Formats: sequence, C-alpha cells, structure tokens
Amino acid sequence: MEQLPLILFLIVVIWLDLSINKIPNWLTLSFVFLSFSYHFLLGSGLPFSLTGVICSFFLLFPLFVIKFIAGGDVKMGMAIGSFVGWEVFLESLLYGFIIGLPLVLILSWKQVGWKGFKTTFTRYGIILGTRRYLAPAEGEVAGLKVPYGPALALGAAFAVVLNHFNIFTLVS
Repeated sequence: MEQLPLILFLIVVIWLDLSINKIPNWLTLSFVFLSFSYHFLLGSGLPFSLTGVICSFFLLFPLFVIKFIAGGDVKMGMAIGSFVGWEVFLESLLYGFIIGLPLVLILSWKQVGWKGFKTTFTRYGIILGTRRYLAPAEGEVAGLKVPYGPALALGAAFAVVLNHFNIFTLVS
C-alpha cells in the first residue's frame, strides 16, 4: 500500500506519454516534492530520496544528451528514483531497458508497419554498401519518435513488485 502514490504516478505517466507524447514538468517535479515529503514523514529521510534523484540523473542525462531518450523521461526517472531510492531505481532502469525494446518495436510497427521496417533496413543496407549517410525518409522507423516513458514506467512497476514481495532483487 505504501507504493500506491508511485503506481498512480506511473499510470498517469504511461497514459500521458502514449496519448500526447509528453510527460509534463508539473507532474514529475510535483512528484519529486511529494516523494521528499513522504520519505521525510516516514523517517527514511531526505538522503534516501536525494540519492535516488542524483543516481537517476547521472544515469539518464547522458542518454538524453545522445538523444536516446527525451527530457521528460529523465525527469520521470528522477521522480521514480526519489520515491524508490537508488537501489530499486537501478533495477527499474534495467527492467525498463529490457521491456523497452519489444515495446518500441510494437509501437513502431503500429505507426509504420512492415513497409516502414523494410524501408529502414533497405536504407541501412545502402549506407553499409556505399558508406554514405542517407537521412531517414518519411514513414520510416528510423525517423519516428516513439515514447520511451511507458517502458521505464513498466520497469519501475516491475522492480517495485519484485522487491515488495521479496521475489527477486538485483542490488540489495
């Protein structure tokens, strides 16, 4: 029951990222503040939340710099880290990456279908054969913006459930 605020946050994040392709700042930053308050009142303290925020920032910001994820995903990761701490955040990130690949492929398939995948792989073959860069065409997988927030959110939910029921833990 103590994870209910996080689960509600993750549900809202998934819905917003899939529907409007954006995770609003007001949502993530207010959840960080809620997490700080929550852990301060529970007695685990601000260091628990602060280390989760710092760890998540240092792991996700480089992915933002190389444009692997968007800024909202970084702030969502910081919100998750502030609630679950750095150890469970590491697990949630790993699960998010594992869940992310098939999820991104499914979302991409839904947008461009077989033709988009075929065009992308053909373009990659031309690039490898000619050793020249070709920009992605319209309707191609490589040119899509696919939301990654749902994968990170599902990874966090998976890590929290596994840790809560002591089923499996990687870090602790």
